[in-house]
Amino acid sequence: MPKLLSILSPLLALASCGDCVPIMLTPSERAWVSAYQPGQRLTFRSNRGANNVLTVQPLKEWHDNENCNWLESGNYQPIRATLILTSAASYSSTPSFSVLAYKTSPDHPVQLTFDLAGLLCQATDPPGGPNPKLVKLTPQALTLSGGRSYPAAQLMRSGEHSIIHLGNSQMRAAWWDQRHGLLRYELASGELFDLTAN
Repeated sequence: MPKLLSILSPLLALASCGDCVPIMLTPSERAWVSAYQPGQRLTFRSNRGANNVLTVQPLKEWHDNENCNWLESGNYQPIRATLILTSAASYSSTPSFSVLAYKTSPDHPVQLTFDLAGLLCQATDPPGGPNPKLVKLTPQALTLSGGRSYPAAQLMRSGEHSIIHLGNSQMRAAWWDQRHGLLRYELASGELFDLTAN
């Protein structure tokens, strides 16, 4: 038994210790989760005269594989960064709009998961990441009712591509810009909410 332990001890030490590399988001990838300051309040006004206020929560960011178990998890520490906007109005059992940026390797693009009050969309940026089932983001121009234009907003609409409409969500669509965040959302009733000048 002592001989077996003497053989296994170095292997156990190697399994739990090693040179792990923490993955970092590039400036372009980080832009998806850094459009706002914590505590910032965003006002959205609808085409029917209603208002809704979203409040920016502090960015949640951490690395996986912090114990550097490279035999089971590899020698990278994937990064997760989540931006959450809590909504004063409730459109589903999830009363918030969020985006998760998840990157597993410096060689892979960031994986983005949007949960927009029950409208769930998993995507990559740039398109063509390691998972072919993820939605390919396609920029399109958007002009808000106040006149501001965004040439590269991402439209996520219920029932298209791999977008999932969760349970009791009233959301039909949402437009999100990489550098400017949430710009517009649409309810199943056809009511459109546009970001106002804050």
